[in-house]
Amino acid sequence: MNRFKFPLFISLPFRIYLIGLVILFILRLALFAYVYDLSRLLFNKDVFTTFLIGVQFDTSVLCYILVTPFLLLFIQTFFQRSKFINSFVAIYFAFFVMLLIFIGIADIPYFKFFLNRITDAALQWIGSLSIVFEMIILNKANLIFTIVALICCVGSFIFILRTAKKQLLTNEGKRSISIKEVGVFIAGAFMIFIGIRGANEQPLRQGDAFHCNDPLLNQIGLNPAYTLLRSYFTRVNLMESNEAINNTKAILNIDTSLEGISPFARKVRSDSSMHKYNVVLILMESMSANYLEAFGNKNHLTPNLDSLCKSSWFFTNAYSAGIHTNNGVFSSLFSLPALKRIRPMSTVPLLKYAGIPYTLKQNGYKTIFFCPHSESFDNIGVFIPLNHFDLLYSNKDYPREKNIGPFGVPDDYLFDVALKTIDEQKSTQPFFATILTASNHEPYSIPTYFKSNIDKTAHRSVSYADWAIGKFINEAKSKPWFDNTIFIFSADHGLNVGENTYEMALSYNHIPILFYAPKILGTKQLNNFIGQIDIFPTLMGLMNTTYTNNTLGTDVISKPRECMYFSADNKIGCVDSTFLYVYRFEGGEGLYKYKSGDAKDVKEEFKSDFERLRRNALSQTQAAEFMISNNKVELK
Repeated sequence: MNRFKFPLFISLPFRIYLIGLVILFILRLALFAYVYDLSRLLFNKDVFTTFLIGVQFDTSVLCYILVTPFLLLFIQTFFQRSKFINSFVAIYFAFFVMLLIFIGIADIPYFKFFLNRITDAALQWIGSLSIVFEMIILNKANLIFTIVALICCVGSFIFILRTAKKQLLTNEGKRSISIKEVGVFIAGAFMIFIGIRGANEQPLRQGDAFHCNDPLLNQIGLNPAYTLLRSYFTRVNLMESNEAINNTKAILNIDTSLEGISPFARKVRSDSSMHKYNVVLILMESMSANYLEAFGNKNHLTPNLDSLCKSSWFFTNAYSAGIHTNNGVFSSLFSLPALKRIRPMSTVPLLKYAGIPYTLKQNGYKTIFFCPHSESFDNIGVFIPLNHFDLLYSNKDYPREKNIGPFGVPDDYLFDVALKTIDEQKSTQPFFATILTASNHEPYSIPTYFKSNIDKTAHRSVSYADWAIGKFINEAKSKPWFDNTIFIFSADHGLNVGENTYEMALSYNHIPILFYAPKILGTKQLNNFIGQIDIFPTLMGLMNTTYTNNTLGTDVISKPRECMYFSADNKIGCVDSTFLYVYRFEGGEGLYKYKSGDAKDVKEEFKSDFERLRRNALSQTQAAEFMISNNKVELK
């Protein structure tokens, strides 16, 4: 009796599947070792469950890859053996296994930085490849990962290519097919379908990885190629636009809108003439609230900012719109939230937005933007001049020797340029200056003349950024325009600092926001919720300005928020005084008592709070999608 031999259309894909499964397991183990203590692997049931879930997601990705060669090899059994098809299948397998390895290795430092599997947000760096190259070369860990990735990718490509070609040599080409082989094909097709879909009642979803209260373990169970593709193809449709518009108008207390402009455009009238104060907005790179002593940090990294907190209007419940610099720049200037699928500074065509520069320019202000690095980064060189800035300074305007890293000139030099430029402006014309710092960004480029006893480079970088701010303010105090100027300090976003209990690291969005003007505002600590999107209308309120507010920001002094929403790439968050609400674009929601650090999801116990925060976050995010997608952002 002849022993049954599995046909090539089954045996080769199955072998590649097993090889891929082993490779992906090793990559998951490497990630686990990089962010966790490996000893946990032996004693923790949740870790074991995470790796089992990982097999499901890895299988789904691998089965997607298997579909094409599985069908091609089956169809080829009816025809003469084709060298082209054999070569295509071999190269196909080698390429996709190599691609999985590249994504998997790239995901490890990405995960360490963002506490999240890689998503389409990583693709925004494609427009700044020169900066990416410098970030790799100047960061030892990134360089090691890049070298390992190149070696593994080349090695895997050669290995898979040889393995596939060797087995493809057994391809007999045209022959009769037995009933058993037809049955094997049907069974194989069914298994691939189940592998893609998952064996649950519903197709495999990202939310299926969330099985415990440890946010990192839940993320590790996912496959990075899966999250990258799902995030790229996921469309944003949080709710119907009309529902979002009506909800947002109610949340922002918009009774009468200028419908010819947008559903949210409203006239804000002051009861007296405008105070034409000068305004300086400082966007501080990665300055998480967790770095400041004012928020409990005991490392004494930010003595200057902590001093400013005591002499400013200091907002303790302030949140960045997103977790990237472009989010911080856009939302702080134009009072719209960070969005998943729309990057307003680089979309085509670019739009003109209402916000601080437009409104102040309409009132006779000179508008200036100071950028430390190349103006091609985040498309600043095109977007900023289009959106009502008279002057833009970038690294092309600074001496070559002052550029000390991929992010251009150090903070203290940038502040010196800003002070000199402001001094040169007409004394009779008020000014609005935005200063975007970058020294506190990896790879850290700290000037050699800055002396510090702090050993940890990341902390020394924070200390340098704080020192530069202190130097800037001390020098500004001697200027004739100082007493008539409001300085606004806001981080562009935070960073992963300290312990993280939740899948959204709040240290990424919780930031300091300060309005500093000793002769105008005095000192006040405010516990009002405020976002970067509220800087514009709150500033206009302080300046007693009559203007049209065509944004989703509000003056939090006259109209306090009950909660604040924000985003982190593939998630939306919203906090009030008790709860953190989390929405995942790829599926799943949660509610947590973040003030007490409780990791338990309590959405079933507190349904009304869950729905309230959900409505706030999703309505306003969808409303912003509507405004930008329908070009309802410009004042005409």
